[in-house]
This record gives sequence, structure tokens and C-alpha cells, in this order.
Amino acid sequence: MSKDWTSGQSICLVALYQNRGMKLQQSSAALRYLALICLSVTIFCKPAHTQGTYTAATCSRSDVNAVINGPTHTAVNGDTIVIPSGTCTWTSGITITGIGIDITGTGAPNNGGGTVGAGTTNTTLVDNASAPLFTFSGLTTSSSTAKVELLTMSASGAGANTIRGAIAFIGSCASNAPYCPSYRVDNINFSANTWETPMSGGFVLLQDMFGVSDHNSATESTAASPTLTQINFASWQGIGDYGDNSFASPDTFGTAQAVYIENNSVSGVRLSENDVSPGGGNSGGARYVCRFNTVSNMSGTGVCSAHGTAWGGRFRGQRQVEVYYNTVSVGGCNAVDGLNSGTAYYFSNSVSAPGGGCNEFVNLDIARFVQTGAPWNHCDGTQPWDQSPWSSSSACIDQPGSGAGRLLQNSTPVLALAQGVICSLLGECWPEPALDPIYEAGEVMTAGGLGSPVVVASDGSSTRVLANRDYYAEVSQSAQTSATSPFNGTTGTGYGTLARRPATCTAGVGYWATDQGTWNSYSSTQEGELFTCTSTNTWTMHYEPYAYPHPLTTGGTTEGSGNPPEPPADLIATVE
Repeated sequence: MSKDWTSGQSICLVALYQNRGMKLQQSSAALRYLALICLSVTIFCKPAHTQGTYTAATCSRSDVNAVINGPTHTAVNGDTIVIPSGTCTWTSGITITGIGIDITGTGAPNNGGGTVGAGTTNTTLVDNASAPLFTFSGLTTSSSTAKVELLTMSASGAGANTIRGAIAFIGSCASNAPYCPSYRVDNINFSANTWETPMSGGFVLLQDMFGVSDHNSATESTAASPTLTQINFASWQGIGDYGDNSFASPDTFGTAQAVYIENNSVSGVRLSENDVSPGGGNSGGARYVCRFNTVSNMSGTGVCSAHGTAWGGRFRGQRQVEVYYNTVSVGGCNAVDGLNSGTAYYFSNSVSAPGGGCNEFVNLDIARFVQTGAPWNHCDGTQPWDQSPWSSSSACIDQPGSGAGRLLQNSTPVLALAQGVICSLLGECWPEPALDPIYEAGEVMTAGGLGSPVVVASDGSSTRVLANRDYYAEVSQSAQTSATSPFNGTTGTGYGTLARRPATCTAGVGYWATDQGTWNSYSSTQEGELFTCTSTNTWTMHYEPYAYPHPLTTGGTTEGSGNPPEPPADLIATVE
């Protein structure tokens, strides 16, 4: 339990006088000295609340709230709140404001590499609240990691489209490290076939948060296609809205600056989406990673897809995506993954589609040929945020293969460097994005056939998103057998051991070296580093994935976690 110092309390200080031939009662000077010390401590030591573990009386909403928001206990940064075993239906959710705490049920969790899905949970919460069960709001980089874990969550009995999501985290990012607050959701068993009808967003809703969703289980009907994690960085580094600054900032591949989705087991559920915020804010600018998940009965382009710029109004789409070492099963499919904006890396995913195979591993499409509403409108040579001069090969804003560009702002986009100027002419607000190619390699079909590794839609996208410029697809599902086969370094991407990487290369091509890297502490057989050809016959290491398992899953923190040290407790002052 916590130990508090309050302004009305003094601290018991024991003065030990040994071998000095004097006693405390006999020395008025000593008494005055001791009183001065006590007064100083009372004035200068502000109240300290040490983090602790608090168990609710039952799993009811009122009892859980009582140890979070009072009156039993008011939670502080770093507290652990235990919800005891049982089944409880909640008709309202709980909001936790400004602090990161660990809310946990009881049971036996899965953790670390080599396991997928939730462990055994003994605590069940039924969401009839028309709201998330838990909403963390006002999180900052000074907040401890916000966690929800080891629970079964059901939406049985809830009305259609009454719940935006099961758990929500709303943070505020900053311009200095660690940039955004952190979260973890793990070992949640989302009760099968209870969420699709009532849920309008996703199981986990995120706004401006880094962290990880791991070891969760979710099953819905194949046609349902709900989303495990909704990712949004509307105000990347605390700047702007709608994800604009995410598109104006450099890549953060292979760092903690993304949302990680790992070691989950889902069926009929998509891992990622980016079109619903937790509430009170806008969507946009998603940066996320899907790795080491098991996806069965895949729905749609369901491994790690989301929407592109213009899909649902003003918000910007996918900015940066990493997808590797996932295991997928599906009867048959069009595409395993899809990208409508930004850039992405797809490596070493395994797909079984015995019912007819898949047309492609990755589908690339410019969203503005599909969604043509305001403010972005159709990509047709009339809009100020498209490339000028205009032709059938001119680029559309945020098209696949786009990187960082100039900052846009406002509900009707204008360049930040030209405030007050209304963009009306073609190209006037073209953000001049850097070329940031998509790389795909090492993906294999273990059952069923494949049409092509990467396909660009023929709706106008295919003359703008070009092979061996905007994307580099694997030349074969087979790893290298020599330094020249099947990848010879001239086009696309190859994979295999570093020793079999071609000696010669054409600028831009890639090679996924599967025996390189030290980022996977669980298995040395699932490593990899991406090398790109930076100039003729010159290979440069370009990308290494972030530490796996994610440090937050093993009790660690992300670099520069921002968690402040707790105030001192149980002090004893000795005066000699």
C-alpha cells in the first residue's frame, strides 16, 4: 500500500547520540536543532505517493472504479489495479486521466516469443456501456506506460454500433524524446463472435501513442472483418493535425516510434486500421508494425492493411508500415496486404491458401482513384496538392512510395510555410515528397498459387506507381541458391544469406539478408536486415527491425520512456 506524507503530519526523527556523554532530554541546544530539522522536512518534502498494487473487491464497475478514481484509492502513475476473477457486466466505462497504470485481471498469461494469442483468463468483463470499458485520456510522455491485460472481454447483449472500441488510449506527443506516451494491451481474449455487430471502430483505439498490442485473441465470422488495433498519429511530435506532420517527418523504421502488433492470434479479424480515432480527435498519419502474428480465415486484405489519404475525408492515410514473419491462412484471396499511401516493407510472411491461392501478396492503389470526396477530390490534374505539370504519370499526393514532404495544415490543406495563402492552382500546395520505395521479399505461399508478388491497380495508379522506382517486388519466392540466382541484382528484391547476395547491383534494388541482425532475442532463425543498392554495385545496410520481443512485453521500457522517478518513501533521518 502507498505511504503518504501530508502537510499536517510530521516525520518521526530519531537522534542518536552515542559516545558523546549527553542525552537528548538534557540538551536544549540539541532539542532546538532537532526541531529545526523537523520543520525543514515538513516544509520542503511535498506529499509523496508511491506506486502500489490495489485489488478491487469484485469485478463490478463500481468496485474497480473505487480503486482507480476513489473513494477507496485514487490511482497514481505506475499503480497496478487487479480485477479479481468473476464475470461482470458493465453499463458504463471507466476513464483514467493523465496517468499510466496497469489494469490486470487474473489468470496465466502468455508472454515472449514463441507463443501467440491470449493465455488463460479468469476475469470476464461484458461491455454493455456504449463506450470502451477503459479509456485512458490525457496521457503524456511523463505518464507511466498504460496497460490493460489478462482479461476476457465480451460485447454480448450490446446494441448495434454502440461501442467505438473495447479499450481506448488518447495521448499527446511532443517534439523531444520519447515523443509519445506508451501503452501495452496483452492477453485479452475478446469473446468470439460478440464484437462485430456492436463495434464501430476496433478492439484497441489509439491516438498519438507508441507501444504494443501483443498476445491477444479475437475471432469473428470471416465476412465480419473487424479490426484489432486502430492506429492514428494525428499530431505527430505534437505538431498539426490529421497526420500532416507524420507525412512531413522522416521515416522511423526499426525504432520504438510506431505501434507494434505482435504475437496475436486472430480469425476473421484484421490486425490494423487507421480510420477511427478514440474520440475527441482526428485520424491520420499511421505508423505501425505487424509481426509474428497468426492470422486465420483472413478477411479482405487483412494482415496489416489500412486506408490511404482521402479514404474518409481530410485525414492522411498510412505513412509507414512494416509487416514480417506473420503466418496467414485463408481459403483464397485477392491480396494478402494492401497499401494506399506512404511506404512499407513486407518480409518473410508465410501464406497458406489451399482454396484457390491469392492474386498477389501486396496490392498498391492510390486512394483518390477510389474515394473522390472533399477536400482531396479526384486525382485528375485539377487539385493544388498534386504534381505539376500534369500528365498520366504525374504523382498524386501521398501515393504509395511517398516519403516525407513539406508540411500541410488546416481543414482545407495549405502549406504551413504559406499561412493565409489559399491553394487553388494545380501544384500550388504540392508537398514535394521524397521518393521512399516499398520493398517486398521472402514472402511464400505454402499452399495455393500466386498471381504476382505486387500488383498496382489499373484505375490510374499503374502509370504513377512504378516497379523498380516506387516499389521493388521479390523476383522469386525461393531464396538465393547462388550469388546470381534467382535474384541477379538488376531489378526487384532478393532474399537469402548475405553470402549469396549478388556482387553487382543496380541502384535502388534491395536484398533481405535473412542471416543478419541481432534484433530477435527469441530465435536466431528469424532475423533479417534490408540492404539496398545506393549506387551501382554498392550495397548499404538500410533497415533492421526493432527489438523483438518488444521491450514493453518483457518488463522493459522503450528508449527514453519518460517515466519520472518516484518520490522517496520510508525515509529515516539520523542526527549525530
